[in-house]
Amino acid sequence: MFEILPNPSLETLMMVGRAVLLVGAMWVFAMAFIRWRRADERATAALHAKLDRAFLELRSLHETVSVMSARLDGLSERAEVESRLAPAGSAAAGRGYDVAARLARNGAPIEELVNSCGVTRHEAELLVRLHGAKPREVASPQPASIQTRTHQRPPQEAVRAPAVAQANTGRKRGSLLSVVG
Repeated sequence: MFEILPNPSLETLMMVGRAVLLVGAMWVFAMAFIRWRRADERATAALHAKLDRAFLELRSLHETVSVMSARLDGLSERAEVESRLAPAGSAAAGRGYDVAARLARNGAPIEELVNSCGVTRHEAELLVRLHGAKPREVASPQPASIQTRTHQRPPQEAVRAPAVAQANTGRKRGSLLSVVG
């Protein structure tokens, strides 16, 4: 090379240096571009794999929604049929409570209410408590002293009450017989 140019000038050396630098830079850029392209291809392949999985999951969810929709349609049809039959059932249940309340008023035992009216034992007990025949107060065979203790007047009235009214035997205090006698 020096034979062609016996005396290279500084300018020629600078041009050769620039050319070598330019070729080196082009080589570095080409290598970077190749690496960038390969990384992009890997990222694209990973994205395609994720997209395929997402489509598979979407198909699975679509099938599940279809199955659930069919089940929901079946249940709504069943509910519609039951709603048509429900008013008769609720009226019968109301009549069962009415019958049970009437039987409780007439003094029916709890077991009879459970067996004949279809109510639970606790409901029957409640009906007997609410509607059951009130126990009639019968003259108790208790001595008069116990009877007067249970029906005592307030202390001020006890002082004013005559001794004869407290000594009533076999009569309930506050009845017409105790006032007359």
